[in-house]
Amino acid sequence: MFNGLVQWLAYAVSALVCFWAWEKMFFWLVQKDMKAIVRILGAVLLFTPVPLTAESSDYAPAFIVIFFRKFLENNAPILDAVMFMLMGLFAGLLLMSILSLFNFLRAKFSPQN
Repeated sequence: MFNGLVQWLAYAVSALVCFWAWEKMFFWLVQKDMKAIVRILGAVLLFTPVPLTAESSDYAPAFIVIFFRKFLENNAPILDAVMFMLMGLFAGLLLMSILSLFNFLRAKFSPQN
């Protein structure tokens, strides 16, 4: 019924709006690193796609797949969806660490005024 590209575009737009709202919910966090961790968590929740089943070519956000498999299906495995989310969290934390190292080195070796 719907074109796959249109579905992914609608998902991307709505996920970006939800990510913007996620950012606004945590305005009270003042520590920069804690804000980055919360931002990574929100991005992983919203932007990590997982196949609906092992053989499926249809995707959905991982947290929704976990919820539906756990509470609406009997004996459905959730480990694959959890692994996708953990890989996303690991990648986000790795990128955050590299960015922090880059900022540290830039501040350490830049001339002081």
